[in-house]
Amino acid sequence: MIQDILPYRLNNTFQNAAPVSTDFFFSFQGEKVLLKIRKGGGCALPTFQDLQRSISEVSDWIVYLFSVDGVSIYLILQQDTVMLDGKCLHYVSIQSLSSVFPEWAYFAGITALHLGRWYERNVYCGKCGDMMEKDSKQRVLFCRKCGNMVYPAIAPVVMVAVTNGDKLLMTKYADRPLFQWVLISGFVEIGETLEEAAKREVFEETGIRIKDLQYFGSQPWGFSNSIIVGYTAKLDGSDKIHLDTKELAMAAWHSRTDLPKELTDISITYEMIEALRIGGKGGQA
Repeated sequence: MIQDILPYRLNNTFQNAAPVSTDFFFSFQGEKVLLKIRKGGGCALPTFQDLQRSISEVSDWIVYLFSVDGVSIYLILQQDTVMLDGKCLHYVSIQSLSSVFPEWAYFAGITALHLGRWYERNVYCGKCGDMMEKDSKQRVLFCRKCGNMVYPAIAPVVMVAVTNGDKLLMTKYADRPLFQWVLISGFVEIGETLEEAAKREVFEETGIRIKDLQYFGSQPWGFSNSIIVGYTAKLDGSDKIHLDTKELAMAAWHSRTDLPKELTDISITYEMIEALRIGGKGGQA
């Protein structure tokens, strides 16, 4: 999965540390990330020495994010402070991080995107409208006027691999530009346990009831500012599908010997599908 970056380790402990010229940074324009384009081809994470401005000139917009194996990584909050030289720094699709050196760049990038969105959406206090300020001791934004404090928001998502013997229930979205077969998933609602959310999502989207709900694993997923919690479950009752056409375009039972392949191996979806295919963790022998 995308977070599996061993032997490297991402340390998200907050620090109030100033960058040096060799430290990496992220800068985003929507879903695009700033990367250094090498002369011989390929991309790399930019360092502060790649900027046209000195660190002191952009210090007001620099935020410490985390470190990877002791290497500090920062975020530049306002993209117009990043002066491009027109030669090596360019905003490209965040998917480009999948082929960037160092190997941990993709996971670091989507985690940085998650935090970047949080900073952008909390410039002003949601209680009184005054400017929010960054705390120097922990990752929190606070309002000096009314005392409001805001911590990074993480939305829990449940994903369920429902089996019926050697068959797996898979779906296709109706409202997203994602055409491959996926597993049933959805956000947890207020006042709901993870287990209740899993049962509700399966029934709402397909009319299928489930039993023997078992925890599979979890994954941080910065693309949607969420943490995905995966479960396996078995069919309970009729296997007849009643499709929620507002959410799904298709839903079908797929034989274990004919399961669709995920496009990449970075997601927990891939792990859960492969577990059934090989009869391993969470799968049925």
